[in-house]
Amino acid sequence: MLHEEIRTATVNDVDLAYRIIGDGPEPIVLLHGWPQTGQCWRKVARPLAERYTVIVPDLRGYGASGLASSGYDKQTTAADLSALLRHLGLDSAVVVGHDRGARVAHRWALDRPSEISALALLDVLPTRVVMRSFDRQSATAMWHWFFHLQPDLPELLVAGNTEAYLRYFLRGVLESGAVDEPTFRHYVDAYSDPAHLTATFEDYRAGFTTDLALDDADHARGVRLQCPLLLLWGAEGALASADVLGIWREHHADPAAVTGTPVPGGHYVPEEAPQAVLDALHHFLEMSPDMSPGKEPNPCG
Repeated sequence: MLHEEIRTATVNDVDLAYRIIGDGPEPIVLLHGWPQTGQCWRKVARPLAERYTVIVPDLRGYGASGLASSGYDKQTTAADLSALLRHLGLDSAVVVGHDRGARVAHRWALDRPSEISALALLDVLPTRVVMRSFDRQSATAMWHWFFHLQPDLPELLVAGNTEAYLRYFLRGVLESGAVDEPTFRHYVDAYSDPAHLTATFEDYRAGFTTDLALDDADHARGVRLQCPLLLLWGAEGALASADVLGIWREHHADPAAVTGTPVPGGHYVPEEAPQAVLDALHHFLEMSPDMSPGKEPNPCG
């Protein structure tokens, strides 16, 4: 029977809540997006834990994790996760991120390449690419980025109406059953605290400022990802017609190390296509002997 614990660790200036499942030789960190928590990995974490040690945190300001007065940019959030690894006595891990968590994972791999033995990013393009590709169609589809960017207004309008707001975003996966009602209630509870709600909007605001500036600066200096990279995206989502592999290969030191495929469903990949995620991750990790179960991690960088 798999061992699972719910823990809290104080790292940097925040308390991070996380689950740790299994005791496999290679650790895997799963990073959630918005409007979710670590619960978005509920269909993936335990099956992965049959081979690996799975660590599922709530990002700073999200879910059961604590709040900070600042530092919701991806670099600071990634530093939290780096500190969590050290807290657990680990030097490196496989990192899998979805949505906002994928942006944190990307920054983590740029800042601390030796800590990421392999990287999987789900349904995202690089922040700098997204910010420079907005047109009428994409801005209409991603209107919430611009809404969340506004000072104070999103909190004013969403606080007290969180359930309706989140139901709008998750309506498709609620109808399909990919997100069940108890999980949806968990998300609503997690975002109903005004301070945590503000923290998640600060995450978006940082995307237009600190995150974009760091990504642009690194790209200009020739800083690229170095570790094996797996990309998965929803075949029926916003990236269905994008050149996902080509774009990410331009952000990698070795384009041949970038693989990926669309998976069934839309944006909420871990919840809509958990088996496809599991199959792809197992294949990705087993392709390298240094990353397969029973082998010592081989950090990139």
